[in-house]
Amino acid sequence: MTGSPTLLTTIFAFLLVLGPLVLLHELGHYLVGRLFGVKADAFSIGFGKEIAGWTDRRGTRWRISALPLGGYVQFAGDMNPASAPSPAEDGLTPQERSRTFHVKPLWQRALIVLAGPATNFLLCVAILGAFAYVNGRLVAEPEIANFTENSPAQAAGMAIGDRITAIDGNRTESVTDIPEHVVYYAGKTVSVAVERDGRTLILPVKLAPEKVSDEFGNSATLGNLGVDFGVPVVGGFFGDSPAEAAGLRVGDRIVAVGDADVRSFSDIPRLVQPHPGGKVMITVLRDGEAHVFPVTIAAVAERGEDGKAKTIGQLGIRAGFGKVVPVGPVEAVGLGVSRSFSIMGTMVTGIRQIVTGERSARELGGPIKIAKYSGEQFSLGWDAFVGFVAMISINLAFINLLPIPGLDGGHLAFYAAELVRRRPLDVRSQEWAIRTGVALVLALMLFVTVNDLASLPIFGG
Repeated sequence: MTGSPTLLTTIFAFLLVLGPLVLLHELGHYLVGRLFGVKADAFSIGFGKEIAGWTDRRGTRWRISALPLGGYVQFAGDMNPASAPSPAEDGLTPQERSRTFHVKPLWQRALIVLAGPATNFLLCVAILGAFAYVNGRLVAEPEIANFTENSPAQAAGMAIGDRITAIDGNRTESVTDIPEHVVYYAGKTVSVAVERDGRTLILPVKLAPEKVSDEFGNSATLGNLGVDFGVPVVGGFFGDSPAEAAGLRVGDRIVAVGDADVRSFSDIPRLVQPHPGGKVMITVLRDGEAHVFPVTIAAVAERGEDGKAKTIGQLGIRAGFGKVVPVGPVEAVGLGVSRSFSIMGTMVTGIRQIVTGERSARELGGPIKIAKYSGEQFSLGWDAFVGFVAMISINLAFINLLPIPGLDGGHLAFYAAELVRRRPLDVRSQEWAIRTGVALVLALMLFVTVNDLASLPIFGG
């Protein structure tokens, strides 16, 4: 298990995640408001007492505040950072009042409010799209190569060679399409469509709960089909590969090592590693025909888990788990959008499961847990860290769109009511709704902070 990052690294990474995300969110509000001629009185990163700031020529006070757990833009006409409207007898001149937020047409106010979450969503799209453009898209046939022990898929009647085509009606064209319909549903029975000998079978599978942990000891319970998709196809060679020297080619499907049948790529190390320097007959399928190659297994020195040196056998081949398909700019943007919506879908699923009792509310996390994960992902390198930033960005977008007064979604709910009623809610009703919403948000923050503290090792978590 990897050691946890230092406290200083964790704090630095947390600020590096939250600071820019809050800044971009509030800039979304600010820039669209400025586009529509709304004056911003204050732009704050953080809440509470101002620790640094300046006033620009437009009269906007830019400030950094003491509590770095959010931020706000206070437009002219707002009596507080939650955008509660000021009373009509505000003492403003007609020209000053024309630059306030609340006199703007409904559609402009809605776009100003929507701009913050939209900016966070677009940032996630940009990051995931950039990853797809740089790294390409993995395409792997969802063909069952083998089953794990006590596999629920095997118990349901699936067989090696079956191709999974859909889960609960959702098409699965690649192995990468499967996790989102499986991992979040431990214990649930899903309907799996498989293709076998030209026929389609629909099989109910109860997903096994599997407890997994990462290198930092963070654990979670995930749904598991109990299926191995590692078909034994040669994807490449490395080192002085004895398999390549014997005549194997990329794309060959290994069906036997000696007299032992090979169903999954994971079978190969088990059959090869105990025989360094030995000779073995490798049977492959190539263009539908069987070929047999005599291979002298390489002897490779490595250090075992106990720290002692040992020699193992090796063929020098890489798994051919699918192929990476290059992605153009337009497709990359499309993948970024679809993957972002997919992530938001899992958030909706998670909240529904907590409300219905399928998951514990203790799984909700707050700023302490975000800080912890920020430090851990930062210690894994920039790719992991930037990917984590994308996840937090879309989390901010999703949370802010919840119809809770005081959040952006609450304001949009007010505007929806105004559109239906053809007049806004009265100021007093909005004030009470916003106070209630802020109290709810504060209570939720307190709850998730207690959850975070309870999960720390010092408190037995």
